[in-house]
This record gives sequence, C-alpha cells and structure tokens, in this order.
Amino acid sequence: MYLSITGVTEDKKLAKYQPFETEAAAVAHASQYNGFCVEDIGGNQEFWIVDKDAKTITQDTATENSVTVKRNAIAEIQRLEGEITNRRLREAYTDATWMNAQEALIATERAKL
Repeated sequence: MYLSITGVTEDKKLAKYQPFETEAAAVAHASQYNGFCVEDIGGNQEFWIVDKDAKTITQDTATENSVTVKRNAIAEIQRLEGEITNRRLREAYTDATWMNAQEALIATERAKL
C-alpha cells in the first residue's frame, strides 16, 4: 500500500492523503496535487511525523506509548469506579476493606495520568 500525501500541518501531522495499491498510482496522484508518495508504514496515523522536505513519515512511538498508557489508565479507572455500585456502598458501611482496596486501585491508575 502506498500513500499520496498532499497535506501536512505545521506541526508535521498528516492532514490529507489518499491510499493506492500501486506506487505508480500514488506518485501520479501526488504529482498532480503537489504532494509526495511514501509506502504506508502502518500503525496509528495519529502518531505519524511527516517530513514534507525529506518526503518521509515516521512513527512517534514515545508519544504513542505515553498516550496509550494514559488511555488504558482512564479505561481502568472507569471500570473500577463502575464496580462501586449501590450494593457495594451498602457493604462498605459495614466493612470498608473492599472500598479502601478499590480506592487504592483507582489511585494507582490516576498516578499514571
């Protein structure tokens, strides 16, 4: 898969592109719209760094990993908080052990943000 890249933001993010099965088709499209052609590197395009001058794209894995950790932590916080139901709250009044453990798990996830 090849990409005809015809738009790049000021912060070197992908703004406009079109995929093609063949390199020739991608090159033809790119030259028509003052862009350039690259082979698709895969991965999440949100974390691609596009260098229009060098006509390359690279994956910003450090940022991707950081964002992934934060997204996973938020999802885990939501899951843990979702377990705090009315029944669990009633139980917590008689035995706060479970609630304290749940709050500790949530605090651990929040520390990742």
